Amino acid sequence: QSSAPSLTSEPNSTMSVPAGDNYTMTDFATAYFRAARSMQGLKGTSAEKKSAADLVQHTKVPIQESLLPYSDSELNELATKNFLTLMQFMGDHSKPKRQTETACIYEILQLCKEKETLHDEVYCQVIKQVTQNPKQESVLRGWLALNLLTGYFLPSKILMPYATKFLQLASSDPSSTHHDIAKICQSNLRKNFMYGGRRHLPFPVEMEALLKGHGARRLEILMPGGMEYLTRVRTFTVAKEVLQEICEQMGVGEPEEIQDFVLFALRSKTVKPIKPEEYLHDYLLEDKLVTLTLRRLLWRTPLHLENETYIDVHYGQMLWDYLRGKMLLSQSEEMEMQVGLLAMLQHWAKEDQQNSAPSREEVMEYTPKILHASINPKALQNHIATLLRTRQPLRPVDAKIEFIEYMMKLPFFGYNVFIIERTSDNTIPVPCFFAVNKDEIIAVDGSTQAVSCVIPLKELQKMRTLQPTSPDRLPSLELSYSSAASIKVMWVELAQAKELYHTIVVTLDKTEL
Repeated sequence: QSSAPSLTSEPNSTMSVPAGDNYTMTDFATAYFRAARSMQGLKGTSAEKKSAADLVQHTKVPIQESLLPYSDSELNELATKNFLTLMQFMGDHSKPKRQTETACIYEILQLCKEKETLHDEVYCQVIKQVTQNPKQESVLRGWLALNLLTGYFLPSKILMPYATKFLQLASSDPSSTHHDIAKICQSNLRKNFMYGGRRHLPFPVEMEALLKGHGARRLEILMPGGMEYLTRVRTFTVAKEVLQEICEQMGVGEPEEIQDFVLFALRSKTVKPIKPEEYLHDYLLEDKLVTLTLRRLLWRTPLHLENETYIDVHYGQMLWDYLRGKMLLSQSEEMEMQVGLLAMLQHWAKEDQQNSAPSREEVMEYTPKILHASINPKALQNHIATLLRTRQPLRPVDAKIEFIEYMMKLPFFGYNVFIIERTSDNTIPVPCFFAVNKDEIIAVDGSTQAVSCVIPLKELQKMRTLQPTSPDRLPSLELSYSSAASIKVMWVELAQAKELYHTIVVTLDKTEL
């Protein structure tokens, strides 16, 4: 056994702040600190209260043994070493010549990452050193350490109510210098409790910015249609917070509709949906090669086309998918009529284009490349000329709304479409479309639009991505699903195998809510 029997590293089952004067850090020290044992003869006296309070107040000298009792000598040694590192980080003790404050804080966080049994010890050490510390700069450094600690590591279920009470008291005094950062620590701890804390320690650039007091960074999110949304994120901002902020700008308030939107992380050719509870900084790598984008993944709630930003986002996403051949038009002999109408709507959606006809080059830009070979250019131009003669030009916002409403009537609207090159199922003609919505996965023939395979999401058992078997092959996704009381396994080969995998996972997560 390495720690006192009364302390446990299990996470707390509640995050409520204790009422009244109970659960102060002095109470915790009296019950659990190693040094409290020597005060048992003073029980109930004013001397006991003063001595207990001293246990959780700043000290000028390094501790010689851990604050909490450990029977494992290695843990005791690590605890005392950590206290000295903490003092060096806070400026309460001199550092070795080549030791930086960044190295000090990394050492503390790495210890917590490797030794869960020391979480409570480190929490108590930091709280002790920020309490009644006469040096304001040291106090600030201590709170910066606590800011990181609360976002990464939870205290035990025993310490949790005491730590929560300490932060609540520290944040309730607006005159104190650490009022604001104490509130941030409260928020960090709450999110850590709900979502599990960040996975990766800060990169050096992020850490240096934090130590300089730059707790937030500017972040650009690429919106559908090429717009950019500018926001500021903190070290422990989760995707859910940014999604709610963007949705507020779009006039989206219903929780179910907010959950239909997803942030994606793009790096090179890799695309991964970010779950609402995931920390954005776990994706924002130091090389700045990661781009965040917004996309509507599900369509469970009716669209409300009143807010201009809302309209722009939906128009931008549908246009992007349409031009890349992922919005399957209704099969008919009048394909040129559909493409012509959609080309005119795109033209009118631009500012100051209501009184001009699109050029031949613009018409081709407004037409999906996948249709260039099958469309009759002359018939398309004739249909556009007819539209120009018979229809009044639309304002950009009205053209976008009509484009959106047209897309919503298409047979496979609401699916996230991928193109597969090969499959183990010889009943599926390839290449073909492989599409996912809130209910099912389907394989669709691109020319006839015949559905050759349907896999209900509720029947999906497991998935895994597979590496290419040779240089001329693509990655693949293997799916196991139940069918007629038996398990079927099939694989599909496509360049975006991992993106398809993650899209299905996030869709399952959201539809189970």
